[in-house]
Amino acid sequence: METSLSDQVGRACRHPRIRQGLLLLAAVSLVVLFADCFDTNEADKLPLALQRLQPNWLPGDWYLNQAQPHQWLFLDLAGRVLSQLGFVAGSLVIRLSGYALWCWGVLVLAAELGLGLPWLLAAMALWLPRQGMVAGEWMLGSAEPKTFAYALVLLAFVSWRRGRSGLGGLQAGLACSAHVLVGGYGALTLAVLAWRRASQRRCRGGLALAAALVGAFALYKPVLARVAELAMPEPVLPQGLSLAWLYVVFRHPHHLVPSSWGKGWLVLMVVLAGWSVLGAWLARGTVKRLPGHQAQACRDLWLWSALALVPFGVGLFATLVDADGVLLQLYPFRLADTLVPLTLVLLGARVLQILVGSCARRSRFRSSFPFVVLPALVLVSAWLTSRGAVLRPSQAFAVPEEKAPLYRALMASTPPGSRVLTPPGGFSDFALRTSRAQVVQFRQVPGSLRLLDPWSRRLVDLAGAEAVLTGGPGGAVAERRLMAAYASLSVLDLATLARRYDVSAVVTGEGQKGPPGWQRAPVVSRWWLWLPPSAR
Repeated sequence: METSLSDQVGRACRHPRIRQGLLLLAAVSLVVLFADCFDTNEADKLPLALQRLQPNWLPGDWYLNQAQPHQWLFLDLAGRVLSQLGFVAGSLVIRLSGYALWCWGVLVLAAELGLGLPWLLAAMALWLPRQGMVAGEWMLGSAEPKTFAYALVLLAFVSWRRGRSGLGGLQAGLACSAHVLVGGYGALTLAVLAWRRASQRRCRGGLALAAALVGAFALYKPVLARVAELAMPEPVLPQGLSLAWLYVVFRHPHHLVPSSWGKGWLVLMVVLAGWSVLGAWLARGTVKRLPGHQAQACRDLWLWSALALVPFGVGLFATLVDADGVLLQLYPFRLADTLVPLTLVLLGARVLQILVGSCARRSRFRSSFPFVVLPALVLVSAWLTSRGAVLRPSQAFAVPEEKAPLYRALMASTPPGSRVLTPPGGFSDFALRTSRAQVVQFRQVPGSLRLLDPWSRRLVDLAGAEAVLTGGPGGAVAERRLMAAYASLSVLDLATLARRYDVSAVVTGEGQKGPPGWQRAPVVSRWWLWLPPSAR
């Protein structure tokens, strides 16, 4: 007798593991799905993906038409989704796909630890609002390739624990194909973990390596290209700057320069203190209430996170001897920044599960926890992470109020695909929301080190002077400095830039005049729109 598709789906959803996975996905989506929609990262990746698939979309945008060899697989797949569904629906599909894979990975990891679903949900509610310690890293959020990479390294860890060397190697290799740094650090630390535990857990290293090399198929071409790039002489940059300095100190200090972390050091110390206490507890063998395989899984997870701290420590040392940040370009803080706090909340939840389970008055707490405490934790986490957007999901993708009038007037006054001169910062979402090209944005860094030279020269053009690049700290401060320099350009400077980059409109701050002869569009906004005489 044939069964309908709905009956088959219904039976599948009754399977405990699938049902738990759906509940976890629902909770995670509630917290992060509507957070930071079309933020800097998504506004960067999604247009790149669409431009890769449809080169005629914005042929005049310099950044979008530069090769991104290290993430071609994600861009190719995401571009196909976006071309069919558009940016809003497409970003939701990509996000949910990454969340689903990650939830599966953390769910099977929790099963290895013996962590029940309510305690796993509580751990996620505590961890999701701030997933990284200090270096601004995260696993779940925007539609990005690293969500898939983190999911795959978690699955690879579980596969190794279960003795599936080939599958684990393949998953680690695929993680490298999804995101070279996340997958690379994850695969290397897992390899060291397998070697350290070789006496306790058999691992067929040859099979795992072969499978990893197959899974990392998307990695070979960009790695070879980067090696060839490093063999070439470095171009002469403005004021004798180096490519490494531009990438690390000027653009990414929040990720890569420890001296810029400020109060984040306190978070780092607190997390490491809690993580160390759990490690000492596991090392003393006091987990007598846990079955042997679950206790060993806890120790293995803790050791894996400890191995992730090795490149973190190397990166801290490198900052003392490498002013330009040559080594720091490899993001040594990335894996540990999220894996350590994730390990802390998972193992901490496992400890609480043991303690509550042995409490004499556990019945009252256990009956109220899933229905009162847990929903409250998840809702608070969703509010904090999405900054209230979870209560108004229809507004999550809305254009910011200060830009909405400008973007409407711009799209009404210029043809799709035309190039527009905008301030060098604050407009990362410009292409995504208007389908118009730009000259340059501080936050949109090309994927090749060699392209940092023309990127920096464009920034200098829009700032009016090379000294603006080195006139203070990097990161967000540098972006504001560039925008202030752009706001001080004269009408003749703007006219020169308009001719040089062949733009069809110019955006300035309120009160700043446009090129001579250009007419200001009637826009009620903090941004003024200037159109050439031919557009009147």
